[in-house]
Amino acid sequence: MSVPESTPAGPNEESKEDAALSSRGAPLESAASQTRRLWMVAAGAALAYGVSLRGAPYPDQAAAKVLMCALLFLACARHEPPGERVRLMAALAASAAGDALLALPQLAFSFMGGLGAFLVAHLAYCALLAPRAFGPAGLWRGVPFWRRAAVPLLGACAAAMYAVFFPHLGPLAVAVAIYMLALCAMASLALLAKPGGIALSLGALAFVASDAMIGIDRFLSPFQGSDYAIWFSYAAAQLSLTAGILLFEAPERPDGFPTANTPD
Repeated sequence: MSVPESTPAGPNEESKEDAALSSRGAPLESAASQTRRLWMVAAGAALAYGVSLRGAPYPDQAAAKVLMCALLFLACARHEPPGERVRLMAALAASAAGDALLALPQLAFSFMGGLGAFLVAHLAYCALLAPRAFGPAGLWRGVPFWRRAAVPLLGACAAAMYAVFFPHLGPLAVAVAIYMLALCAMASLALLAKPGGIALSLGALAFVASDAMIGIDRFLSPFQGSDYAIWFSYAAAQLSLTAGILLFEAPERPDGFPTANTPD
């Protein structure tokens, strides 16, 4: 089935099948519209789960917690290029597994399983963000100063926090160290990624904040409202990272810099 010759070509043109159906008057939802709709529904699911924490624990809590990442996973289904789509979907699938495990504390391997799942998620995010950070313009060029300055500051804060956690980690010391290295690598690549703008940077920093609060609550001293603070910062992280990839994308110029409409 071919596209009528009168159909204009463009960087976001529909597939031949979609174009043919459109020419027959069949209502179709564009990839961008579908992505935005699913992202907004995922944001609503995240808010609903946060509100539901008032009654936690409750039956099927793990399923409710996974819903945000599941919807974001679906939002990626039509993202281009395919390589980015696969890596982002892998990160979200691993995150969903981590969410489910951490929501089932009755399991003996809940924490270690969740830690391992999120380690895989951060590695997938690293694979997704590395080409954007190490683009044609190089690692540092075209990146606002505050984002460049945040990278060494992030490393210093992570080292200091690990030093504080270390006496309380016991047999988890090596696992937590590996996890923190992966988290810092992901956040650094997000800070240096281009294009992607401020959404990727804030998402990565929110992820760091959420994990830091998990560490404080588990290894140092539980604090009031930790469930809400951890969840909402984590949800903001996932929503911002996916928005930076799916919603706030901008074409890159030949010299590797983002175009002017990319938010920084």
